[in-house]
Amino acid sequence: MAEKLSTLDPFSQLDQFVPAISDLFTQIKLKAPLARQKIAEIVEDITEMAEVAPNATLAAIHLSRQQSPVKQSVYSTVLAYRMARVLKLDDTTRQNLLYAVLTCNMTFYEYQVLLNTIQGKLTDAQIQKLQKHPLQAAQHMEDAGFSHPDLIKAIRQHHERLDGSGYPNRISGNALSPLALIIQICETYTARIDHRAYRKAGNPREALAPLIADQNPRMKEMLLIFARAIGIYPPGTWVKLTSQEIALVVAHQPSQPIPEVRALFNSSGLPYAGPLKRDCTLAEFKILGSTTPPSLPSVDLAAMF
Repeated sequence: MAEKLSTLDPFSQLDQFVPAISDLFTQIKLKAPLARQKIAEIVEDITEMAEVAPNATLAAIHLSRQQSPVKQSVYSTVLAYRMARVLKLDDTTRQNLLYAVLTCNMTFYEYQVLLNTIQGKLTDAQIQKLQKHPLQAAQHMEDAGFSHPDLIKAIRQHHERLDGSGYPNRISGNALSPLALIIQICETYTARIDHRAYRKAGNPREALAPLIADQNPRMKEMLLIFARAIGIYPPGTWVKLTSQEIALVVAHQPSQPIPEVRALFNSSGLPYAGPLKRDCTLAEFKILGSTTPPSLPSVDLAAMF
């Protein structure tokens, strides 16, 4: 395991899954015989990275500059895997979850680049097309031989909402698949920490704001699991300390909510020569909240993790 860790660099390798996943979507739509082997290999590689280098993988997600919308499939798979570990899902359930989160938007990405550039409201035709994509993705998966009912249900329902306000079938309450609920959280999060033409990227707490407001006990329970899986301040999050320094979270500590950080900018916003370890359990270095750095740091991010 240590040997594998030394060869993994999520900062350069995580986004390399994007073209492989685009190719996978094509194979599934063509019902190619190798689609099942291809998806198994991709999921195994992504989850190995998330397992062996968890902090660096989460940081790579939060610091990503990848432009392809397919990145959401990669990042959501990582987050779903983290939640599956906390939930201690059995192998079959975990596989169904990861296959679903990886493929549920395969028809949506065909026009998401266009949608991301639109400012203002979508037209009725655009909304109708968008709301068909869960059913289309599920049908492609079934046609390609992926028939497990939990997998197909999760794909069909990943945009449904517990209050019945989702789509395409306005499913609500206990009828909503627990796997679909996990996908909903992971996708909402990855979408909202990403910069879009119509809004700026949100910090982790802001990203979950639409879901935090939900009073449903199932949603609250899942959000607590999500927080346990990645941390209140996940690796890759910029934070401001009581010292007025700007620091980068480098490690999620499952045993406590306070993460490990490295200060990269002083109280005047000037960069340090190198990262400085700060103990956030001390009053002088307490985390005040998420922030943005005054400039891009000139440090080797991979070396920090």
